[in-house]
Amino acid sequence: MSERHKRQLHIIDADKLKMPIHIIGCGGIGSWTTLLLAKMGCSNITIYDDDLVEDHNIASQFFQEGDVGKPKSSTTLTNVLLFSGMPVKVLEQEEESEIEEGIVILAIDSMEERIRLGTIMKDKNIFVIDGRMGGLQAEVYCRRAKSYLSTTVAPDRVDEERCTEKSISFNCAFISSMIANYVKMYAKEELDLDSVKNQFIFLFENMTMLKQ
Repeated sequence: MSERHKRQLHIIDADKLKMPIHIIGCGGIGSWTTLLLAKMGCSNITIYDDDLVEDHNIASQFFQEGDVGKPKSSTTLTNVLLFSGMPVKVLEQEEESEIEEGIVILAIDSMEERIRLGTIMKDKNIFVIDGRMGGLQAEVYCRRAKSYLSTTVAPDRVDEERCTEKSISFNCAFISSMIANYVKMYAKEELDLDSVKNQFIFLFENMTMLKQ
């Protein structure tokens, strides 16, 4: 154990965080999740995103003013290394199909993409943690890959928020924190990996937690 992670030793030993972790999407949820997991001591993180940083991303995502116009994936790598000292790996999205094991964290904003990835992963030894956000609503779903598709819905049933109420910094950080806690629980074997109770919905508007 390094001195850096001494204060969390009896919460989670960083030596238990060496499993492969794949984070798909480096936006509002993915960029903060990458930072939190790196600071926890996760040493085998791979990130995937082929988008560029835009000006409106600065308000809610883990990017700096000067990052506008740069690739999200390589910029997340640079910023996370600067703030945590932990290197992460970057792969192109076409290589998602090559993931065979470990944790896959979905930090994307498309139900179509969730269904596509869930179909790719359903026969693999993967544990999926999926963060979803809509304005002031936070959702996290955790499943073995074989049953992950049961958490998805038809794309035409997804309500589309107005562009001015899609994302806010504290919700991004909250969801990322919950994902990091699920990673901790996975590493310490505190989760029933087949339980449908590995999910929650939280409404900031009236501060209500809806457990399912």
